[in-house]
Amino acid sequence: RQLSFKLNVARILARKQDIDSPLMEAPAQQAPPANLEELYIAFEDQFRGPAEDIKQQQLKYLPFLQAIAQRLTTPLTVLDIGCGRGEWLQLLSEHAYQARGLDISQTMVEVCRLEGLDAEQGDALHYLRQQTDASLHVITAFHVIEHMSFECLVELFDQCLRVLKPGGKVIFETPNPENLTVGAYSFYLDPTHKNPLPPATVEFIARQRGFGLVDIYRYNPRDDVGEDTPLKQQWFCSPVDFAVIAEK
Repeated sequence: RQLSFKLNVARILARKQDIDSPLMEAPAQQAPPANLEELYIAFEDQFRGPAEDIKQQQLKYLPFLQAIAQRLTTPLTVLDIGCGRGEWLQLLSEHAYQARGLDISQTMVEVCRLEGLDAEQGDALHYLRQQTDASLHVITAFHVIEHMSFECLVELFDQCLRVLKPGGKVIFETPNPENLTVGAYSFYLDPTHKNPLPPATVEFIARQRGFGLVDIYRYNPRDDVGEDTPLKQQWFCSPVDFAVIAEK
């Protein structure tokens, strides 16, 4: 898998001249230097897991989109922040949704484009500030918000609320520190993570910034930590990820 990914990146670099990369204003958050970007891409490839596994895990979010789409007479529009290799964008395209990916890494954007996916390079807040009010149905971000400062996270909710159409939703997935192995150890495997975000905190921010219906869904429980006890069930077997799904 690691070798195939390296070959894919090499193919991207060799074909840069074939990919249309229009000039953009400098994003609010600059992409890392080339040597660190290469390191981080290799890190993600090793620790995030194969693309097919990620797609399977993301299938559970499709019913939330289908519930919105069935009320529409026009295609469902989705922005995926931090689209990475494009697993979620591929699922959306398979269901004929009108989806665009956004990533700070130009290399990841080019990976998506080589797969025929719509993606562009840029910073999430910078991009959202340029969008018109009530212009999108869904905004998603998988394992992105834990990379943001508190101020940026609050503005993310503010901008999403403005850009979403009435009845639109945000879906943000992030590591769940209710599981002590996540909050104390695995969260910090990624050196670009800021702080673990407890579900209650994220739910509070979403409600305070104006989202009307806010739900927390916990996913991927652990069942491999030894003898079963109430203490273990509460702090070590609890799901390692959660999603906040909030409706405008």
